[in-house]
Amino acid sequence: MDLVSGKETTDHFREKYADCSIRYGDLKKQLAEDLLKVTLPIRQRILDIRDNDEYLSKIVKQGAERTREYAAKTLKDVREIMGIRKI
Repeated sequence: MDLVSGKETTDHFREKYADCSIRYGDLKKQLAEDLLKVTLPIRQRILDIRDNDEYLSKIVKQGAERTREYAAKTLKDVREIMGIRKI
């Protein structure tokens, strides 16, 4: 609860739970509500990215280019170490 709720909320529930004036279920309801406030924007961003084919294609192309560069350098280094010349 400390991670997703405000200080006032956590203090309130600690106090009320300690003096047995609320039930554990009340705390769980508040926690679920606060978790949703934190996670729903993240979930929405994931769905937006997933549905954006143009953006995903761009990212895949960038990743492929970067990987080709690293692979070419690695192969060059390995050939050099092994004494193999490119024909």
